[in-house]
Amino acid sequence: MSQTPEKAKEHFSLGFSEETLGYLYALGGTVLFSSKGVLVKLVYKFGIDSVTVLALRMIFAIPFFAFVLYQESAKTSDTPISRKDYGIVVLLAFIGYYMASFFDFWGLEYLSASMERLVLFTYPALVLLLGFVFLKKKVHKIEIYSVALTYSGILLAFLPDAEAQGKSAWIGATLVFLSALAYAVYLIGSGQMIPKLGSRKFTALLMIWSGVFVLIHFLFRKDYKILINQPLPVYAYGFALGFLTTVLPAFLTTAGIQRIGSNKASIAGSVGPVFTLFLAAILLGEIITWENMVGTIIVLSGVFLLGRKKKVLD
Repeated sequence: MSQTPEKAKEHFSLGFSEETLGYLYALGGTVLFSSKGVLVKLVYKFGIDSVTVLALRMIFAIPFFAFVLYQESAKTSDTPISRKDYGIVVLLAFIGYYMASFFDFWGLEYLSASMERLVLFTYPALVLLLGFVFLKKKVHKIEIYSVALTYSGILLAFLPDAEAQGKSAWIGATLVFLSALAYAVYLIGSGQMIPKLGSRKFTALLMIWSGVFVLIHFLFRKDYKILINQPLPVYAYGFALGFLTTVLPAFLTTAGIQRIGSNKASIAGSVGPVFTLFLAAILLGEIITWENMVGTIIVLSGVFLLGRKKKVLD
């Protein structure tokens, strides 16, 4: 006896509700994406620079996104993308993923993996500030408190790195902050494009173009033969960066947001800095200080406050 679509869906979900699945998808995407900084630091131990690591990441990621784009384009309901919308997607790919990834990987040459994840977590506050400056959106007191908490927590957590590494820590923090800024710009711009193109098609097209920009940058700066003469662990890390920390998180996070909404998904995403803190301590030997722990708690408090803002104001 054949199953109805609803029964098949229930069987596939293993008994989990849609909300539970949403949290699991969002949590899985967060954990995988938060592993990126640790993997990058492991690759750097082989003497490879940020531009080459980025190229390896996208070489392994692009085929998966190309397959998804092919699937979406083959649908009978698929409508052609206008020239204007296509141009916006390419611009968002350049700013939101190419520039954000470049600054992030470059910053990891100077900054610890746990601190990198914490600085990246400034992007919700940056989205708020950019909306206030450029879109003239009203800012409420609860939002100001959340921004103050976020940045004070980052400053506290950053003190051990600043004392131990001096100037290099400040360079790394600045680069990662620029990455968060580029990602915040992308988030603001993508809000209008996802409803038009659909999340899967938009994500696939965006990531393919960002990969193109990364590879163009690599070919201008490096000899392509560098990618051929690497030890096997480098390719293993490259695949992990491309598939496990790029492709899977992109679609898991999207699936989570579709089921529970962006606010609840952001709560699941708040485990990212904590997960990175302990993963970096285990795999990289990074020391967890009391400033790291207290600063992380303060930052997460600010993010939680910002995430609950809409519900409180409503």
